[in-house]
Amino acid sequence: MWPGFAGAAIIGPTDDWRPLVHGARDLGISEEMVKRIMAAGVELSCPGTVHVNDGVLNGWFLGGDTTGFYTNAHGVIDIGRIDHKANFIEPLDQCTVKSYRDLTAKGPNALGYPLAIPENRRQMQLATFTPQSAPANDDRARLNLLRPVAGARGLPLPDMGNINLAVGQEVILVSMTPPLMRVPEIQACHIRAIKLRSMRPGLMFTDCDNRPGNSAGLYFMRDPSRPDMLLPIALHEGCHEKRGDYQAWDEEDNTAVGIMLQSNFFALQARS
Repeated sequence: MWPGFAGAAIIGPTDDWRPLVHGARDLGISEEMVKRIMAAGVELSCPGTVHVNDGVLNGWFLGGDTTGFYTNAHGVIDIGRIDHKANFIEPLDQCTVKSYRDLTAKGPNALGYPLAIPENRRQMQLATFTPQSAPANDDRARLNLLRPVAGARGLPLPDMGNINLAVGQEVILVSMTPPLMRVPEIQACHIRAIKLRSMRPGLMFTDCDNRPGNSAGLYFMRDPSRPDMLLPIALHEGCHEKRGDYQAWDEEDNTAVGIMLQSNFFALQARS
């Protein structure tokens, strides 16, 4: 099983998260790239009062479309704390979406945007309706908005067929900072394994630190033609772990996993 939220406080060799603006500067990432991240990232928060399975995580506008954003399926389906069963995080019409940019500027006063939720939940664009037991590759969703987020801009997507990734290569993970989810954060870490799939998007395993709330953070690599700019390559799913705060990296016990943004990542068909 690949849980969307890790049980341990920190999963990874260190706790190297830094606030986005300062951390990006230290990593040699341009202000232009930080602005792009701010315009593309969102926080999704759902109260989950029906099944007591509330949750908060990240989401991203990818490509040219800003009518909907991409996140983990477990952002709208999770296990209740009373019945311990996976259900939609109802009432979904009370979920709110807030932009990275607004959260950074206004904190808790940031404007919230509602989701466009079909009456038949099975018409939502989810790769799986059982994310807690499905393969990690399927923990992805595209959620539509009732109205556009002001100032939103999707991140341009690279041609993944021409992207070269290798074990040991640096990657950069961006997320809102748990538990308050008010300030974006950034961390540089490294690829530990890559597993490609023919029918599903590939998985990228890293030694990034992982905490509850980092779900659906976005992995980047540096643009080879301009190293101060970043290319999005994978959506953080969660972490593969047993228990404890491991200090040494081990693929079985202590791995953050990302779903690679290959063309089949975006194959999300609503059910009738």
